Amino acid sequence: MMLKKLALSIITTGAFVIGSGAQAATYHFGNLLSGGGPAAVHLADLDINDLGGGHWSFFLHNINLSAFGSGAFVGAMAVDGLTPSSVTVVPGGGVSTVSKNPGGGPGGSFDFRYDFGRGSDKLKTGETVSWDAFGLGSSHLPINGELALHVQGTSFSPNSAWYVSPVPEPETYAMLLIGLGLLGFSARRRK
Repeated sequence: MMLKKLALSIITTGAFVIGSGAQAATYHFGNLLSGGGPAAVHLADLDINDLGGGHWSFFLHNINLSAFGSGAFVGAMAVDGLTPSSVTVVPGGGVSTVSKNPGGGPGGSFDFRYDFGRGSDKLKTGETVSWDAFGLGSSHLPINGELALHVQGTSFSPNSAWYVSPVPEPETYAMLLIGLGLLGFSARRRK
């Protein structure tokens, strides 16, 4: 009976974690995918929220390009996934435009990219940018590795690099679910 309750707690907790993860996610960019630059560096965070009806919001923040030199900027984010029908920038960020363009990204495995700014309008250290994308339906949030940030104007050779969010090991998810299941089991047992 006790094992049955533990199993039920783990399943319920797992469903809760998976269900709640379908609405929002945070990505931490810093693993070198291609180009010149440090192999591992935390350079930016991205929050994505599914607002419903195909409307998604994006917030790129905690941008730190100090490891790349004073001329470095984030020029684009490549996406391996569904292309939005339209994009609008939220005023007040580090760049005045965010546009979608076909292709781009390292290795040709990305479907499109969001370009940040134009000309001298560049996304640099300490700045943020928010944008909304429409027409994405209720598709799943990208998994790690389906998004890549393009850092340009670096002091490395070549002078640009693509960075992805690290992919957690399956053991990390298993430990998380077991830990949450045990917490649920002990809370239920106390009742």
